[in-house]
Amino acid sequence: MIDLVFQTLRTITNKDNQGYLSPTEFNLLANNVQEEIFRGYFEDENRDKNKENRGLTNKGFSNLDFNERQRIYQFSAITDITKNQSTFRFDLPSDLYFIEDDGVTPIEKGVPSVNFIDNVIEEVERSAFNYLSNSESAATSTYPIYERYATEIVVSPSTIEDIRVRYLRRPTQPNWTYFLLPNGKEVFDPSNTSYQDFDLHESEFSNIVNRMLSYFGINLRENEIIQIAEMLKDKQNVEDNG
Repeated sequence: MIDLVFQTLRTITNKDNQGYLSPTEFNLLANNVQEEIFRGYFEDENRDKNKENRGLTNKGFSNLDFNERQRIYQFSAITDITKNQSTFRFDLPSDLYFIEDDGVTPIEKGVPSVNFIDNVIEEVERSAFNYLSNSESAATSTYPIYERYATEIVVSPSTIEDIRVRYLRRPTQPNWTYFLLPNGKEVFDPSNTSYQDFDLHESEFSNIVNRMLSYFGINLRENEIIQIAEMLKDKQNVEDNG
């Protein structure tokens, strides 16, 4: 999808006399727009959940809350983490956006994780963590707790050595890669090891283009964007088969 977005954006900005759009500028803008759309999913999900609670949405496939959740769920991830023996903490994944509800569970290597499905490690605030870790009502392996730091969590009791974390990851930064022809023209190169397509569903194509165009002060209808994109795809097919 990223090459079609790039070609569509260049075609429109050139036609509107907006000047040359370099690959570097495009990639920076692409990442900003992807982040905007990604963050918007959670705002939309909360809004639609409120509508659902008030009975203002339809059931089934047209249910907005359901559709929003499907877009969010593509970022669901699971990872197993072993305690860092230097800090006695668990290092969280670098792409973590937030931990899902009841998303931290203890695991024991060699034991099916289903055995621990109900044994959730509950997140608590620091004051409660300190109290529950040292009082008579201290956390146990049956009722474990954790405290969140920026990139780590601390689990009590300390006998827990391995955990499983269910979380939503951040989208991977898009990167339109290319090589140069002798005449200086950039040619899309998806074989480049640093290539990365948009980490969004293809249905977001028009939304991505429109948001990127807004940075140039250009606003187009969705059908206009699709027409230009189809024209570019047809042109590419002719060149590929020529």
